[in-house]
Amino acid sequence: MLNDYIHIEAFDCLPFSMEKVSADVLQAFISSQSESVFWFSKEYCIDEDSKLAEYDYKNHCWIAGRFVGEAIFSFQNQDYKITIKPRFGEKMLFRMLEEIFNIRITSSISQANKNNWQHYIKRIIAFIWLQKLANANLHGLPKVHIKKEHRGQIIRGRLDVRKSIKPYYQSNEIVSAYRERQIDKTIAQIIFQAYNVLKTEFAIGQINIPDSALEALNQVRSTIQSKKHISYDDYRKISYKEIYLGWKPIVDLSWDIIQRKQISLKQDKNKKGFGFFIDMAEVWEQYLKAILKRNLSKIGWQCINEKQIAYPNHFYKRELIPDLVFQKGDEIAIWDAKYKKMLGRRFDVDRSDFFQIHTYIQNFLNHKFVKVGGLLYPISNRPDFNNYKSPYLINERGAKVNFIIDGIELTEEIEIENPIDKEQEFINRIVNVITV
Repeated sequence: MLNDYIHIEAFDCLPFSMEKVSADVLQAFISSQSESVFWFSKEYCIDEDSKLAEYDYKNHCWIAGRFVGEAIFSFQNQDYKITIKPRFGEKMLFRMLEEIFNIRITSSISQANKNNWQHYIKRIIAFIWLQKLANANLHGLPKVHIKKEHRGQIIRGRLDVRKSIKPYYQSNEIVSAYRERQIDKTIAQIIFQAYNVLKTEFAIGQINIPDSALEALNQVRSTIQSKKHISYDDYRKISYKEIYLGWKPIVDLSWDIIQRKQISLKQDKNKKGFGFFIDMAEVWEQYLKAILKRNLSKIGWQCINEKQIAYPNHFYKRELIPDLVFQKGDEIAIWDAKYKKMLGRRFDVDRSDFFQIHTYIQNFLNHKFVKVGGLLYPISNRPDFNNYKSPYLINERGAKVNFIIDGIELTEEIEIENPIDKEQEFINRIVNVITV
């Protein structure tokens, strides 16, 4: 890549400045980055219609998608660098990640080179990976029982009479079988390969490694000496005993890191389309789940994973999977997280989102008492929240369900002084509505 690229900066979900970029360039950008988005959670439901950028026909402009990151690509013999940053500021992004992963992002991470936003994002992910590894390593690396064979004049484990006949007459030896606990080599290989990718592509060597993570890495190195192919079937067949369940998140994250084409060791960085993005809609959903779980559990509400099937015996059956479901006894609270603009205008509530959440609520009403349901946004105005909720569903004759539009008040492109205060205001409103 040449250094004389045209640099285009934008913020997620906001219009591009068309002074430096044309529609043709943005089309090339979208097509070059079709597989450059990274997701933190295997459970996250990816919207197939989401794009890195799309044209807003109503306002006649190009809008950045919900992804933040950076890409370098070529179009008609000109090099471009597109940087998309979080519209609510970097401090808020760090706050969300801290809540999701129960970590504290150090100043060395948050003060990374902001002229290279892709490098910036990668350092955050490397830091999160290390924290997950440290948290998982409470009882050492997961171990499995391996069947081994012993030849000699003593029995180790169980005598194998059939295999012992010939060696006994030839060398006065017998064959026995025994089981030995060894580090799970599939898990160790995945951690080993992910670390090598992070070291090469994510500057993980510039981050202080926690002692617990370093101990795990040393165990991996002593077990795995070289890279070995791990198939998807091998990954899927990994079984976790209860004591090692804490390893699943780090193994899933490591597998995803290995698989991403844009961070593969085989990828040539000089190819057109090199980039890296994270989905802010996923970050928003996981962030809301984290703060709601932490606060609502104090008053007896537990987060549950609820997946139901609509019309299970018909060809048009569909899965119903709300983003956020909390339960206390027979009472249910249901929300969908939406990382979209919310200024209190009628068209801010997308038609499909509106009917989707009502479908979820109606389905739960068949067998539970729904206390509250609604949509949760980053809210960019100063709303009167009394106008954002209804004590009934649809109309006065509807079910007595609190329907709400709510969320956390955030300001676009300006760092808010203390996001924790806005979080607490949001939590207070939620607690009030579910305890009435």
